[in-house]
Amino acid sequence: MNGKYLFTLIMTMLTISLSAQQIGIRGGLNFINVASVEDIDLSTSNGFQAGLALDLPLVSAFRLATGLFYTRRGYQSNVEGMDGSVIIDYLDIPVDLMFRIKPLNTIGAYVAMGPYFSYGISSNVFDEDGFLVNGYSDETIDLNRIDSGINIGAGVEITSLRIGASYGFSFADNRSIRDIELKNRVFNLSVSYFLN
Repeated sequence: MNGKYLFTLIMTMLTISLSAQQIGIRGGLNFINVASVEDIDLSTSNGFQAGLALDLPLVSAFRLATGLFYTRRGYQSNVEGMDGSVIIDYLDIPVDLMFRIKPLNTIGAYVAMGPYFSYGISSNVFDEDGFLVNGYSDETIDLNRIDSGINIGAGVEITSLRIGASYGFSFADNRSIRDIELKNRVFNLSVSYFLN
């Protein structure tokens, strides 16, 4: 096959793929816990997620679900001498392999799993006196901007709406408490609306 025909075939497949993609908006609530190998006293907290969702068709019932989301995570520290709360805002990019069935064309279900990659864009660290500092610019706080891990989720679809639940567990050390390894554990409930 010469280059001209190969180029035409690739462009045709790309055009079909792009025309079949779904673009939407998604919002949801995060329920955050933090795991640590040390026995420390941390409280769970709530956050949110909002952004653009993108589904790309692969083969058969499989799709690639990704997007760009503004996500808030955090926790409350009850450690003696380290009381306070941490709120971190991230830009998230999930890359989930989705298996979707839609037998009635308007009603369906899916399961999904894949990695996520996050970059911290702002952080608010409150000490026991309620004093607010930026964890990324304060040299006394060893805060990591990068977070990554695995998402596992499932949900239902009704016409253009997708209602889902997922659980994400981080592989990266948050380190917002110096010398103590902390990893995010996030349960998320979300609603997506697809525009096409």
